[in-house]
Amino acid sequence: MTAPAVITVLIVDDDPFVRRGVTDIFAKTSDISVVADVEDGDLVPAAVAAFRPHVVLMDLQMRRIGGLASTRELMTLAHPPKVIAMTAMDVDDLVVQAIEAGAHSFLSKSEAPETFHQSVRAVASGNTLFSEDSLRKIVASSMLPTAPVSVSMDVLSPRERDVLRILATGSTNADISSELYLSETTVKTHISGIFVKLGVRNRVEAALAAFRAGMVT
Repeated sequence: MTAPAVITVLIVDDDPFVRRGVTDIFAKTSDISVVADVEDGDLVPAAVAAFRPHVVLMDLQMRRIGGLASTRELMTLAHPPKVIAMTAMDVDDLVVQAIEAGAHSFLSKSEAPETFHQSVRAVASGNTLFSEDSLRKIVASSMLPTAPVSVSMDVLSPRERDVLRILATGSTNADISSELYLSETTVKTHISGIFVKLGVRNRVEAALAAFRAGMVT
């Protein structure tokens, strides 16, 4: 999957200074356009219906409807936008819950502008920008009684396990293709199979499953 020529973004945050700051972050890019911003989660469904953004940058803590509930609602749509959870902290329980609710990636609000650019581009193209360290923090944070039971990796073929192991390090399809000497089309096919067999919706969930199964240490 390739990113659209111009990636449209909706910003959701109850702080007007954050909305303005994030909008300014993308102002100098030629391939990312902020089409709207809203101040709370209850305004998200109407904004998504009106503007059809490719990516939603979603604050997780807002006054009326939090980003977690809003993300869950978006994931019920037939063709939901990609969601990037925004948090004031690197990794916290809300980030874990947002990923499990269907968010495709996460960002600390303190990240450099270039990281915002890279994350939006990665998510729009079907990849996800994250680090092994971030995934480890998520796994450590989510080892709770409510955490999903690890799926057996026996359902995967040996090649799918190879692909998943590399994917879980934050690698792109191109990285996986290069390391395993596979075409990117073949990599995409394997990733689609991994998603179906593990019952996950995106790369972060697949990576979490790999960490929980001990495939990545």
